[in-house]
Amino acid sequence: MLSYLSLYGERSCMDFKSFKILFQNDQEVEGVSGSEDVQFLDLTALLNEAYTLKDLEKSLSRSSLGAVATSSMADLALSTPKQQSKAAFEVVDSWEDEADDSLPLVLPATLTVPIFPNLTRLSLAHPGTVASWTDLLSLSIHLKTLTHLSLAYWPRPSTTPNAATTSMVGRYGTVSLGGSHFYSDLDDDWHEAANILRRLSLNTYCLKWLDLEGCTWLKALTWDLPSNAAPYTSAAIMSGNDEWVRPSSSPGPDWNGAWRQIEYLNLFQGWIPSDTKSLQNMPAGVVPAQLMRWLREYGRKEGVKDLLGDEGAHGAVEWVEKEKVARSVGFAVQSLRKVGGGKYCRVDYGWGGEV
Repeated sequence: MLSYLSLYGERSCMDFKSFKILFQNDQEVEGVSGSEDVQFLDLTALLNEAYTLKDLEKSLSRSSLGAVATSSMADLALSTPKQQSKAAFEVVDSWEDEADDSLPLVLPATLTVPIFPNLTRLSLAHPGTVASWTDLLSLSIHLKTLTHLSLAYWPRPSTTPNAATTSMVGRYGTVSLGGSHFYSDLDDDWHEAANILRRLSLNTYCLKWLDLEGCTWLKALTWDLPSNAAPYTSAAIMSGNDEWVRPSSSPGPDWNGAWRQIEYLNLFQGWIPSDTKSLQNMPAGVVPAQLMRWLREYGRKEGVKDLLGDEGAHGAVEWVEKEKVARSVGFAVQSLRKVGGGKYCRVDYGWGGEV
């Protein structure tokens, strides 16, 4: 049903009440299948103002009283305030005995029960204007069992996206109010984005499949501090030391730690240029040559035509530059895995440039 709505429904067709109705349990409605067997939630293009990531977080669990609390409440006796005031007050011999007597025998407890205990696949692709990395980090606490996650077309990771163009002028200069300023891309500053991805990776350590189609912040996946040495040029490795100690830890996700199980990474841009004349006029390079060869072989197939776009020479040049970035990120991930002795990660660029 959710996949059908994501394909044919309007973006505003989903709200919190509708989602709750779809996954009611047998205690609420007799004869329903419930949500215990659900393994895949497809929310592609369904997030909107009426159903945000905060609503999804509320939808993933419900609160209920434990059996211990229920049994303990049955033993409670009813009494009026006057009877309570007339109750005999016994003076104990020591303050330790008095403290022990004042403690209740059983403390009522509220248990949080997951609504989707077997959830392993989640698609949050095409979030639109309601994308919030702050809410996603809060939601990720409940996503520890995920093996497949789609964040296709998500904006640059930032907890203060509205402050990117805001700054404060002080006595000693101008300071950006947000974690990422307006010129972060030009300055190649991915510190905040890398830190957010690291925090996300710590809560999604079971991931095996990650979809980042259409994302323009791929550098944050492997970005490191300039002061840190690259794994293959580390002085510790060159000197033959058994352990490699870096001056400081990487701000981004650890591909041999929290995200060590990822075996598939989708870095497709979402479209492919079809302007062959612009590609021919470009300086000689590996990516333009491979793309020209691929277009001649697969460009006329039905499934490929939907991916082709014609945005002129400027669009083709920009696409090639972004493809080079994606290639460098994919190579960096595989290099980190190789140096750390991790498993091979398949990187998919979406048009046959897979490595």
